[in-house]
Amino acid sequence: MPRDLPENLRLLCSYHQSIAEVCRRLGVNRSQFNRYLNGQTLPSLRLMRKMCDFFGIEEAELLMPHGQFKELIRLKPQGVGVEIDKNIVMTKAEQVIQASRSKLDTYAGYYFTYYNSMSNPGKILKGLSKIYRTPFSMNIKTLEVIGKRGHGGFTCKYEGACFTLGDRLFITAMETLTCNEAIQIILYPSYTNRIRFLSGIMSGVAAQATRPPSATQIVMQFLGTSVDLRKSLDICGLFDAEAEQIPAEVRKMISGSLREGTHLLEAAPN
Repeated sequence: MPRDLPENLRLLCSYHQSIAEVCRRLGVNRSQFNRYLNGQTLPSLRLMRKMCDFFGIEEAELLMPHGQFKELIRLKPQGVGVEIDKNIVMTKAEQVIQASRSKLDTYAGYYFTYYNSMSNPGKILKGLSKIYRTPFSMNIKTLEVIGKRGHGGFTCKYEGACFTLGDRLFITAMETLTCNEAIQIILYPSYTNRIRFLSGIMSGVAAQATRPPSATQIVMQFLGTSVDLRKSLDICGLFDAEAEQIPAEVRKMISGSLREGTHLLEAAPN
């Protein structure tokens, strides 16, 4: 085993609240991690890569002589040093996301998503989303297939995390095919044991030359924990507001305007 690895790992862990926190965030057994810190065994290649991603360093750097490594870390605030004054917001967000998993288990499954198109005013976008649990968070994936690919159509793919604050559901996701947009969704929770619709507000960027920031009402229609993906995607797309693919109840929930006497756009209750 590289003789400096244990000491380098202990230095990296010192920038965190505790070794237990590092193990939790890495998904590693504490007693096994102690063996790495004591120099009793070497992490697998997969775990080495995972640790390097987590600490923000390269594998070759982790194996450097400790004196050089210590100096490297001191001069590399964008790496592990980021954990010292990291972004308190990011650290808190990770804690909130972790704590939200059990609260969101009931929401796991597939949904049709409907919202007023920011790029095609007057049209409604219908997409397919999946909310699912991981060891670290409750995640979401969304596909929007507009037109036929190869015939002027295109696909948008969003991936992100779901969490709760207060009594509202929050979703933060990024468009992963072009990586030029992030969206924020805030939803009312379901007030019944049987989820039908979740309504809220979504903000994002319109796909126009000026890319104006925009916001609109959004509705997620629960489909269950398993669906026929091909058939479900076949009925997604960009539609006129009166199209049969848009349920009347959904149409009503996303057709609201600003609250009278204000400049506020608010979500319709579920």
